[in-house]
Amino acid sequence: MKVPGLFIALIFVAFAAHAKHDSDHPLSPDDWEMVMEKVVLLEGSGLMPTLLPVIMGNRDTLQLTEDQISAFNTWRKKNYTHVINLMNEILEKKVRFRIEALSPATTGDHLVELQLEIQEMQRKLMKLKLSCRKLVVTTFTEEQWENFSFVVSDNPRLASLLSQAGTLESGHLH
Repeated sequence: MKVPGLFIALIFVAFAAHAKHDSDHPLSPDDWEMVMEKVVLLEGSGLMPTLLPVIMGNRDTLQLTEDQISAFNTWRKKNYTHVINLMNEILEKKVRFRIEALSPATTGDHLVELQLEIQEMQRKLMKLKLSCRKLVVTTFTEEQWENFSFVVSDNPRLASLLSQAGTLESGHLH
């Protein structure tokens, strides 16, 4: 019973974050921090970390240009809803999988099919997140990458990933 309750809470959080962050207006660093808090709850739905809220929440430290901010806001406007919807669908399907796995009436073939559906949604989510990563990789300067390494090391969720990765090649995340 605990898992469905958690799922319902996550859906509520995602929908609450949806309206403001899918709009045309630029988000303040505090708005981006709120996005990050909401997205972290859904982060387990895919492999690729969510970088844009961290970047935009630290726009001053990273010394983002107006063109970069505009490009990141354009990406958000185009993709935010789809990313959140996919994350929610993946979590819903994972909960369904876990519940159905406990039923003796559920066949192994059915569970394999559910797993394949989850993996396909995760692939779609990763493609969307990779489009954001590509935007970051192609627009950041060398100095911004160095500053980003500092920002990541100060972010507990991302710092643990960074420490596991060992060293950064040429100051870039690959």
